Parts: sequence; structure tokens; C-alpha cells
Amino acid sequence: MLPIHPSLVIIVLVASLSQTRFTLVTDASQETDAAALSAEVTALSGKPLDEIAIQRLITIDQHLAKSPVVDVTLDQARVLMALAKSQDAIALEHVRSVFENAPERRGSAARALAAATTLRPTDQQDWQYMVRSLSVVRGDDAVDVLHALQRFRTRANKGQWVRQVMLIGLQLPVDQQTAATGLLRHWTGVPLKKSEASDWTLNKYQEWFSVEYPDQPAAVLPVDLAGRKWTMATLEPALQTFQTSDALVQQGQLVYQKAGCQKCHRRNKVGEALGPDLTSLGWRRQRHEILHSTLYPSHELNEEYPTVTIVLKSGKSLSGMMSGSSPETLAIVSNTGLREEFSRTDVETIVNQKTSNMPEGLLEPLNADEIMALIAFLSSVDGIPRPHTDEG
Repeated sequence: MLPIHPSLVIIVLVASLSQTRFTLVTDASQETDAAALSAEVTALSGKPLDEIAIQRLITIDQHLAKSPVVDVTLDQARVLMALAKSQDAIALEHVRSVFENAPERRGSAARALAAATTLRPTDQQDWQYMVRSLSVVRGDDAVDVLHALQRFRTRANKGQWVRQVMLIGLQLPVDQQTAATGLLRHWTGVPLKKSEASDWTLNKYQEWFSVEYPDQPAAVLPVDLAGRKWTMATLEPALQTFQTSDALVQQGQLVYQKAGCQKCHRRNKVGEALGPDLTSLGWRRQRHEILHSTLYPSHELNEEYPTVTIVLKSGKSLSGMMSGSSPETLAIVSNTGLREEFSRTDVETIVNQKTSNMPEGLLEPLNADEIMALIAFLSSVDGIPRPHTDEG
């Protein structure tokens, strides 16, 4: 963070009947200085916000998003929290826009919306945003979101979201896990008696989940295979300091093909459209999510591309990912990218599998720089329109 000099920022306090207003006096070049903006965020967020202050915070947030200084995350989170707590419609719309358009900031945006719903736990739009955030929120952001969702009468009815709450809870310190178990009881109605709630630990909910949702992957954290060079633990430090560039994205396209991703996935005009299209992935997923799903492909399964085992009437058995089926035919793609099509009338049974068709260990032949280049390529959104949904 740059040092603050008296000539850099002057905070002028202007008294008014409604509140004390803060005006930052800078020239155009000082406007983008992270330290000056941080000081103004501190001043503005300490008082009730009027229309002028709200517009100024939105402007600051837009400048911080373009800041060459890496560590502006805390100031960005403070801006979103101040805007959300104002309960102003324009301010809240900005927070929601950040959630939609800046995946890397979804955790702090969700936490801000969680704070906003304290006074109005009936806004279904914000409920949906917080549920969508369950795949990315961690730590204190997650705890606040879990508590906020308990204030709503609406309950999630999809097994994938119930599972996600358990996965969040497993990553929290023991003394914070009640945020997860409390939401699980609120959503599932289990146990019925409040007096039994303390007996329902995450382990007990995991056992219940395996019976209630037998088709879902187990609600457990992924385990790194022995001898693996690349794990979230070994690559997380590189993600923390990640900075993309055009050159890195271009390098990533070469790595995309080196790793064999193009055999099943298309991104723009690169690759085959056998599996999920990755063109708009950077709009839909955080870099952390992209890396996680590449390292542990069976941890989250895509319902649109299920992995199945098909037994034909001839006795032949095939396993792979369902792809491009029609009313008359079925198509299956092996984990090597080989596609095979056959008539539905030849099928004896189809059994869903809880493992992804995508093989594990695809990153093992790569070095750390190549992996970060691949993440840069997959998360790039330059020239790519934002999709209507982040599902997929």
C-alpha cells in the first residue's frame, strides 16, 4: 500500500443538517491512487450515506477494480459492505452487479448482501445470490452467509446445495460449524425436535445425506492421492499472487492443448464440443473454482453431462460421459475423448456413476507456470459476452 502524503489527499468535512459529508480533493492522477482511495473509504463508511456519498463509493469501487496495486481486496470489501448496509436501491444494485460481473469478488459481495438482509429477510433475489455463493464463500464470509440464509423462510430443495453447506462447514473451525448445522436443520427439518439439534454434528448430517441423496457425490472434502505433485495446497500460494496478462493468456491456450483439454472441451473455436463448453467459464467461475475442479474432477459433477455405465443387450459394457443424444440414439464419450453412438433399442441398462469422466492428474505433467497460464486462459473473459446464468 502506498504511503499517504498530505499533498496527496485532503479530506474536507462539510457540515450539513443530514450528515457530515466528505469530499476528497485530488487531481486526475491522484484519483487512482489506492492509498488516497482507501482513506476516503474509511471516511465515508464511518457515516450514514446519502446519495452523493453512495455515488462516490461506487466510483471509488470502479477505480479500485482497475488499480495496479494488487492488495485492494480489503478496501473493495469495505465499499461493498458500506453500500449494502445503506439499504439504498442503487447501492444494492451495484453490489449485485459486482457479484454477477466480478466472480473473484463474489465472496465479499455475498457477505455484504448477507448484512443487508438483516433488516429485510424476504428479498428472494438476495437469497438466490447467497445460495449461489455457497460454492465460493469461505471463512468469515461463509459464516455470515450461512447465518443470513437462516433468517429466510425459503429453503433450498436441491441436494447439491445441502451438500455444499456441509462442505463449507467441514472447512470451518469447530466453534463456527454451528453456522452450517443450523442452516442444515433450517433447510432439511432434521432433526424435528430442537432439543436434539446439538446431537446433529456435521458427521451425522453426512450419514443422513448419503441415505437421503444417494445419487449425489458424498459430502466429503477431496483427498489428495499419495505422490501427487499438484494439489490445492501446493498451488494456492500462486493463486494468491496471480496476475494475468495477454501474454499469459496466449501461453495458456498452448497449455490447454498440451494438457489435452481440447479433446472434450471447446473454448471459443479451440477444441471439441463433447463435454461442457468452457468459453464463458471466466464469467461463471472463480479461478479457485477452476483450479479445484481441474484437480478434483469428481468432486462436483455436471448434471448435464453425467458419467454413466451402459450395458447393451449384446452384453457389451461402456462407461463414459453422455453426449449429444437424440430420441433414437445415445452417444457416450470415453475419458480419452473417443465418441461412440448406438441405438436406444440396443440398451439393456443405464447406471449413473458418481465419478467424472474427466481423468484426474491432468496437471501432473505441467509445471507451476504452465498451470497458472492455463488458469489465465480459462478465466479470461476478453471479448466474451457474459452468459445469462453462471450454471454449467
